[in-house]
Amino acid sequence: MKAYQADIAKFEAAGARVLGISVDTRERNKMFAESLGVTFPILSDEQKTVSRAYGVLIPILRLSNRATFVIDKNGVIREVIKGGAAIDPAGAHQVCELLGKE
Repeated sequence: MKAYQADIAKFEAAGARVLGISVDTRERNKMFAESLGVTFPILSDEQKTVSRAYGVLIPILRLSNRATFVIDKNGVIREVIKGGAAIDPAGAHQVCELLGKE
């Protein structure tokens, strides 16, 4: 999250918006965002609806795998970055730049 916050200007310059989604409560997400200095929204998916729909829910643990989804202006998923690579915003930023040129 800190890396995405550090690169927020790059995403905005590419015409992209950054959002986080967590299965934690709104209150916990707010405290987490404040502790990291994150200014972009972190949405709460307490019911696991989004995590399930995007295929990142670990049902047994009721947690989500870390993933970054780049979604274009038409709502089409253009890139999915999973696991440790999702922490680094470079891949998502590159895709956003390419989409901005389309």
